[in-house]
Amino acid sequence: MTHATPDRADAVLALHADAKHYPGGIAALARLIGRSPGILYNKFSDSMPNYEVTDHEADAIAAAILEKTGATGYIEAKCAGFGGLFVPLPVSEAGEGDLLQAQLEMMRRFGELAHEYTESRRDGLITLDEVAALRVAGNRVVRAVYAFLKEVESQVKPGDDVVHPISAVR
Repeated sequence: MTHATPDRADAVLALHADAKHYPGGIAALARLIGRSPGILYNKFSDSMPNYEVTDHEADAIAAAILEKTGATGYIEAKCAGFGGLFVPLPVSEAGEGDLLQAQLEMMRRFGELAHEYTESRRDGLITLDEVAALRVAGNRVVRAVYAFLKEVESQVKPGDDVVHPISAVR
């Protein structure tokens, strides 16, 4: 499993960890992708360098895990390996209350980031742990912004290319 490149190994390690929590475990996932459980166990084993999880298998396994458990470790590790961030987005159409909630969530996350930054600067030195905390808070801001944009986007109807003014009480 870790006999591949380091970035690939991180994603496969995350996939392996998520696979252990899948209902029926690795054996159930093996059957799902048309492999014997023994082969899939070998592909996840450090002691079997001749066996490797293919990208196609990893994608199928990750999709099944996401559907059943909601775990996204594989895709998060894959995105991180490319210097990116996985941002899961809402899939349904947002109602007016959802838009307000998404806006409030975005503002709350910005506040948490500002608070985290203020606290980390209190002693005039930012430590590695503080940078890690800032990164977590920053990633949460990014996710909140993209979730908000997705909620707004869900309000656009096909053929609705006119910008409607927002009414405001003055």
